[in-house]
Amino acid sequence: MKVRIHENDSNGEPMVSTGTVLSGENALAVVAEIQRQSPFTYDLEPLPYMRDVLGHTGAETQTLPDDPEAAAKEFLLRLAKRDIIRFEEENPYPPCLMETILAIRDSGKTNMLDIPVVVQLAIESGEAEVANWINTHHRDYAEIIFHGRPNSQPTEVK
Repeated sequence: MKVRIHENDSNGEPMVSTGTVLSGENALAVVAEIQRQSPFTYDLEPLPYMRDVLGHTGAETQTLPDDPEAAAKEFLLRLAKRDIIRFEEENPYPPCLMETILAIRDSGKTNMLDIPVVVQLAIESGEAEVANWINTHHRDYAEIIFHGRPNSQPTEVK
């Protein structure tokens, strides 16, 4: 599991798409990584820490489950609702992305900048997930076409 902790602007508001990415095996491990970011919180027990953080964000604190892992999941969800964190995809690219793009290019059936045709050819080759990704990540697709490699952090079309 990966989360990005957003930096705050001068008014204390989260700045989306900024900040540190932390990861862990599960939600509780991610919370432990978040705690380690400050020398004032790294040695606290998880439940009091999570309740304290939620209290500072204005979120309800007393309804966290008693089970630490369940509480950590709920804690992270509440932080995400307030845009304090964002869940990051483990692997943001579909399997066979590059292989499919290269196969379409090598087929010579279309100009690779003709996205609707590329999407259709990906669907026809049985790669609907790749087709959907290309259709929703135009900027990242262009990065692949022009530079031969994907970005480290893809950006979805809004």
